[in-house]
Amino acid sequence: MRFRFLVMAAALACAAPSAAHNRPLEQDELDPALLRVEEGLHLGQKVPDVAIVTRSGTRRLSELIAEQPTILALAYYTCGSACPLTIQNLSQVLSDMDLPDHRVIVLSFDAKDTLATLARTRDTLKRVPTNWAFGLLSSEESTRLTESVGFKFFFSESDQAFLHPAVLVFLSPDGKVMRYLHGTEPREQDIKLALIESRNRVPRMNELFDTVKLTCFQFDASRSRYVLHPTLIFGGAGIGVLGIAGLVTLAFKRDSKGEQ
Repeated sequence: MRFRFLVMAAALACAAPSAAHNRPLEQDELDPALLRVEEGLHLGQKVPDVAIVTRSGTRRLSELIAEQPTILALAYYTCGSACPLTIQNLSQVLSDMDLPDHRVIVLSFDAKDTLATLARTRDTLKRVPTNWAFGLLSSEESTRLTESVGFKFFFSESDQAFLHPAVLVFLSPDGKVMRYLHGTEPREQDIKLALIESRNRVPRMNELFDTVKLTCFQFDASRSRYVLHPTLIFGGAGIGVLGIAGLVTLAFKRDSKGEQ
């Protein structure tokens, strides 16, 4: 696919998101900045409970989330590059991980997709776990959901393809936006920490060390990954018993605040 980026006119740059969504591009007139997700506007916001067409009928997003931390992948099923690559890489990484309960929901933002194109994408995976769901959105529901998470997409007439960011959106069990991970090759550590962060509740004892691990890291939005917190880089002696106890206490306080 050709990506020839030119600066767009000021009118488009200032256009409302609803006007920009699904707008056909002329002469590949795309400023890459228009695809950037303005994360600060959406973190902590609850997504709409949109209607989703699945192979087993129409379901609500809240039903598919099922009160579990959720990875939401927005894609379109006729995509020949980034979408299938992201989905396949996510599937591979998750298959190698030992994770607490969670959900993965893949939704097409293209209202022209069908159950047939959905099935072709789903069938590219060697195995589809029971906690995965694939679905379709109407044009109206696609606009509601994508705008709620700041996901923008444009159709390129010359390429006959959508231009859109490759991003995973992590949702809390009650459907709030908790974290974004960008790129087609998500890292195992970033996925695990984002899911821990998305649980947003006091951990059980067998999850405590996961929460302590999250406390040791902070999210670097510029690199779309978790990095070791600079104040928690210890010398060669490592973390002593008191240090671990302090982190445990901090972890409980952090999750307790999230549950209130």
